[in-house]
Amino acid sequence: MRLLRKFLIQVGSKYRPEDLLTINNKRFIEPVDARLPRDKMTYNGQYLGMNRKWFIPSNLLLQKLAKEEETKKAYVDRDAAWFFVVGRDIFEENIQRFEGDVKLGRYCLVMYGESCIGYGRYETSGSLRVVKNMFDVGDFLRRE
Repeated sequence: MRLLRKFLIQVGSKYRPEDLLTINNKRFIEPVDARLPRDKMTYNGQYLGMNRKWFIPSNLLLQKLAKEEETKKAYVDRDAAWFFVVGRDIFEENIQRFEGDVKLGRYCLVMYGESCIGYGRYETSGSLRVVKNMFDVGDFLRRE
């Protein structure tokens, strides 16, 4: 719960899920009528993400956060979105605009139009500022 809460605070979200269910290192929003014994579950409810060294959000959670006005967002054009989806970082010059209080060292959602295509950490690389790719919607395809 601590890593999920930390992630939500860093992206500027007011969302605080209740009735969380943890199965291994994965977080779910538990359905109200969960009747299975927890030791036999592998998946239950809406998948929010998993804990590793940091919290890795699911695409479902990112889309939910993208609808909030308070979240920190970086909007990109089509070409920058393509590079981000294939795992590359985005240079500040390719960001059309920021929404919210995006600070160095903090996470922000990367948006193409009204769709969230992932998230990254806004940081410096030498003398350049970049949004470092932490997770994108192309991750599943690259792993499979």
